[in-house]
Amino acid sequence: MKKGMRCLAAVLAAACVYGQDGKTGDVHAVVDLAHSFTFYADGRFARQYLGSHRSVMSWNALYNFDLSNANLLVLLDCDARLRYTEKDVAHISKFLDEGGGVVIFVSSPTCKQAELAKQFGAVYEDGAVAPMKAVPALNVDKVEGRASIKLRADEKNPWTAFVTDAEGAVVAGMRKVGKGRLMVAPRGFSGSNPDASDPINAAWLAPVLERLAQGKAIDKSKPFNGKGLTDADHVEAHTDISLYYSDYLMPYAKAMLEITQRTKPYIEKRMGVPLSEGMGSKVGLLATGGGGFSGGTLIGLAVWWGGFPEKEDSMIEFVTHESVHSWVLPFPEVWNEPIATYVGNLVMIDMGHGEEAERRIADTIKRARRHDPDMNRYDLAGKSTRTGIEPLTGGAANDVHWGKTYWIFEELRKEKPDFMATYFQLKRKHAKPDAIKKYTMDNTVALLGKTMGRDLFPWFREIGFDVDAGRVDIVF
Repeated sequence: MKKGMRCLAAVLAAACVYGQDGKTGDVHAVVDLAHSFTFYADGRFARQYLGSHRSVMSWNALYNFDLSNANLLVLLDCDARLRYTEKDVAHISKFLDEGGGVVIFVSSPTCKQAELAKQFGAVYEDGAVAPMKAVPALNVDKVEGRASIKLRADEKNPWTAFVTDAEGAVVAGMRKVGKGRLMVAPRGFSGSNPDASDPINAAWLAPVLERLAQGKAIDKSKPFNGKGLTDADHVEAHTDISLYYSDYLMPYAKAMLEITQRTKPYIEKRMGVPLSEGMGSKVGLLATGGGGFSGGTLIGLAVWWGGFPEKEDSMIEFVTHESVHSWVLPFPEVWNEPIATYVGNLVMIDMGHGEEAERRIADTIKRARRHDPDMNRYDLAGKSTRTGIEPLTGGAANDVHWGKTYWIFEELRKEKPDFMATYFQLKRKHAKPDAIKKYTMDNTVALLGKTMGRDLFPWFREIGFDVDAGRVDIVF
């Protein structure tokens, strides 16, 4: 098929997909998190592109997810260390045969998403030529984002084009599979603007996703629920924690349990107090090398963090970091992120990785000194303490927030090596929800003063903190 005819066919096919009335029905979308966990997939994609339609997440093996009351399946990514199993492919195929819509986002011709798309006849290759063009039926002036891949031409089974490159090759498109529709698109076509202000391509991607789902009936009166991290394929109850993980992550479960349990007593020694009852008692494994979370009771851990299981030093820091977020409750710390990683560095020292831990501490302080050599020009938020000095923003503010926090802790640790344990013992004793409503910097400095056995308010004011002993509402 010649280039011009191919584009004309694509436009006509697109018009058929949208229909003449432009109406769409309700969407019940499932977003897969089990092959690759990202915070973007955990709700943000749905908010950006699915609007008021219902969307849930699948945190566990896709083939175990009940798609009977869903009509759209979103597959954003698959970690290079995983793959879509035969059971996954069969489950996706059945969903398409029943009329469901599936969208596969692909980042490169060799990624796992490309391997999956190939099983449904979508073969991506490099060589897309900018600029990208939306077909007229989409009624948009510009295609946002980047794409260097294009679909290999298939004249026997052509694609309905949504986006083509400068030479007319299909970059994002759709075709019928069974009673349903499969859409493939470059991963760079979905997401946020660099400033996270707006989702890119929402003007055309959102209505296309709606149309993709229209081949399968759903029942809004029936339950449509996600399968969360604790609705796991595998749940192991141990003395100190319950471990949750998917079929895909079974090969990593033993090592993750071992490092978590081995690290815990070292954390408790550095924190000076045991975990509050129930806190950190559930550990869920995430299919990612970056990103975790702590929800108090539930901690989510990235199974490949820092090259684990081949390397353990960064995983020790990471497990400690997420654990400390639960340990400090019911009141988070004013330096919540830095203190969690700093304690992780201390635990690294205790567990035999002292040289690397000390290097990380020193490097963090060094980054702050580039902006604040004497540690007295800015507060933790990067606000200037002096007239005529502009506040810091972005990475510079973050460098000071972390580095200044580390520097303060290091100054206190030189004077009292176990100051952190004493501090948290005092916090657990005096900072109780029935005694105070908010844990402020004033309260923090008061407790640190008790820890060190002297008044620290003058020192903190000297290094740029707006603190006042008169505002302390903790009663000793």
